[in-house]
Amino acid sequence: MVMRTASATFGACCSALLLIRVGSAPKAAPGRLAALAVSQPQPAYLQDQVWHGNRLFEAGRFLDAAQVYENGHRSAKHAGHLRLQLRFLNNLAGCRLATLQYRDALQAYWDAQQVARRIQDWEAVSAISSNIASVYAQAGDIETARQAAEQALVSLKGQPAHQARLWIRVASLRARQGDMEGAIPLFARGIEEADRQGDRAAQAQAWNLLGYELLRRGELPEAERAMLEDFRLRRFNGNKDIHLAYRNLGMLRMAQGDLRSAERLLDEALAAARRSPSFVPLWPIYLQRGRLRVRQGRLGEALADFRAAVDIARRWRLEALPAESFRVSLDVGLHQLYSDLVDTAAALYFKTGRRELAREAFEAAEESRAASLRASLEENREGFPVLPAEYGEALAELHAAEIALLRADTPPARARLGDVRRRLTEIELRTGLALASSQSFRWDANHAGLLERTRKLLGPDEAFLAFDLGETTSYLWAVAREGFRLHRLPPRARISGRVQAFVAAVRDGSSEVPALGSALFRDLFGSLGARVRDKPHWLLALDGVLFELPMAALLADSRFLVERHSLQIVPSAHLLGPAPPGGHPELFVGLGDAVHNAADPRWKGPRQRARAATEAALELPRLPGSGREIRACAKAWASSVPPLLLVGPDASAETLRGALAKDPAVVHLATHVVASRQALPQGLISLGLQPNGELQLLGPAAIRSWRLSARLVVMSGCSSGQGPALPGAGLMGLTRAWLAAGAGAVLASRWATPDDSGELFLALYRHLREPGASPQVALQRAQQDMLRSGTWRSTPRYWAAYFVVGRG
Repeated sequence: MVMRTASATFGACCSALLLIRVGSAPKAAPGRLAALAVSQPQPAYLQDQVWHGNRLFEAGRFLDAAQVYENGHRSAKHAGHLRLQLRFLNNLAGCRLATLQYRDALQAYWDAQQVARRIQDWEAVSAISSNIASVYAQAGDIETARQAAEQALVSLKGQPAHQARLWIRVASLRARQGDMEGAIPLFARGIEEADRQGDRAAQAQAWNLLGYELLRRGELPEAERAMLEDFRLRRFNGNKDIHLAYRNLGMLRMAQGDLRSAERLLDEALAAARRSPSFVPLWPIYLQRGRLRVRQGRLGEALADFRAAVDIARRWRLEALPAESFRVSLDVGLHQLYSDLVDTAAALYFKTGRRELAREAFEAAEESRAASLRASLEENREGFPVLPAEYGEALAELHAAEIALLRADTPPARARLGDVRRRLTEIELRTGLALASSQSFRWDANHAGLLERTRKLLGPDEAFLAFDLGETTSYLWAVAREGFRLHRLPPRARISGRVQAFVAAVRDGSSEVPALGSALFRDLFGSLGARVRDKPHWLLALDGVLFELPMAALLADSRFLVERHSLQIVPSAHLLGPAPPGGHPELFVGLGDAVHNAADPRWKGPRQRARAATEAALELPRLPGSGREIRACAKAWASSVPPLLLVGPDASAETLRGALAKDPAVVHLATHVVASRQALPQGLISLGLQPNGELQLLGPAAIRSWRLSARLVVMSGCSSGQGPALPGAGLMGLTRAWLAAGAGAVLASRWATPDDSGELFLALYRHLREPGASPQVALQRAQQDMLRSGTWRSTPRYWAAYFVVGRG
């Protein structure tokens, strides 16, 4: 059977197919990667079903083939024939993948792998591991796919029949991650071995992927040589997936400026893809042709192509694998597609004045924004299954791997961390696949009419301001109950430069803050009409570098923005709505003054053992002021319900989780936040020492696995709001993790603000107790108090570091 899986398919780029023959017809196929060994006698009627299913598959009748394989699997299972069960399951998974049913394909591959392990067929285990890596790659998570493929390569133990295709697969995944130095030798080895085996399909696949990666790097002559070799191999060997070669060549000609040839090639790519069933979605071809038509000045036709691409991607997204890493990868990978549609619709709006185009651009931008977070919250509402005990065990291993990496950032430490993350992802996948299909998040029913819903949800004193930063033009949608308007802003590079200069000035306490803040305010908000500008409460959907911007410190008419407006970052207009219930309306939970080192007199564990465990740059100083902070904040909260204060040895993940189970309204964490590194970009909350003397760290993965309904989570630790801002996905890190766990809002800081007494937080809680005060309004009033204090806290360097992100 011909089993083709896409390697490195995600985004606007190299969707290419890999031939894998497992359980084929009686004659050996030259493109075979792994033929499942058959030592057990095979009943003739079951072998006939295999061949019948294979013929249907080769004819592109994937649904019919799947039915044959399903029936065959049931019969083989009834007959107790494990090797035929393995073959039927593997081929069934290929049918599912051919029809882009990633969830069902993955489940079938897992079942096949379990049978292969049971009969100790390690060759089949390796082949199926490679297929699973293909599913991961096509579903968008290149890192998890690379780890799975490299694991499969290691398990081959020198079996040449497998190596060519796995070398090519690993090479393509490394290249997608920017490691061309490591990818090129693997491509060369894979091509040479495939040539030796006569596997022309694998050779074409390798040249296709290599050509695309060279094109991405701007190495056009080298890309052309690779792409023409791919085209030659596909054309002369009757490869059904020749549309992939046409598409790559079309992209190359566009990069070379030959738009007429590019158009012919992309048109042929679409025609060929429609003639032959494909393992990859068609939206990347529509995307490339839309970009070509933009360059030709044919904006109306370009918009039609982008609409077709989004419509296909929207349906394709329904099969998103249910794990955080895959959803975030989808956000990032599809962001450019949505951005192209937004840019084109907006450009046509300003050219024609047709307001439905401005509406379409808004709804596309918001559909793309933070979709992965919305899916997680939707699953929470639908009753996502509780993660199994093995997830907790894997989290413990993740913690150990993070500690090891913080001690020494070495390749083995990174490899260990990557392996644990992959295991966590697979546990999330297995748990998520248990959901009924009726509980899947329906993207196709969630985008239409969003603008009108947003207007209705806004209060009379609220404005929703959504940004999209573009290479040549940026946009701002200003939405209020009374109406909406689309504004043009300067390009991304200009805004980015000014944001970075302003952030540096604020953090340094520079005298340039007023001038820089006024100029940046004019860039971002200068075109707003009075009706929106005068709304006291602003809800902000940000993009890119704007997540780094201390909006409160911008100046309008010589007044700070915080003097005029409360400000809340909102992940997406889709998340606007009534605030969550907020748990127990009076309960305050505070955590602070943890035991961070073995020299702390409160430490009761074995000192020598603890010292040995923590001395490698992981022992943190005590924060005695944090204990005073949470006690003072609890007092300012002024509740009739006694607070739960977790101090000293009680400041641990276990006690915190127990406290969260009581549904507090407010959670205040006064802790260290361990600075991020390249392999740990999202920051970690430092809790107390564990009984073995290891420092306990709380990261986003553990937080996401919790469930809470707190109205507000406050993280007063330095730089607690750190994290990468990913295109489409938004701000990652601890703030997003608390939202995903169920918090209504999160307050965090952008940079270090030493203040043992926590004056801003005392003011925050006093104002939060005022009737009708929301977290963002309470923060605004606390920042105003600091501004008027006449002390060192009156400078924006202090109060502007804090921000609130919430769900509306």
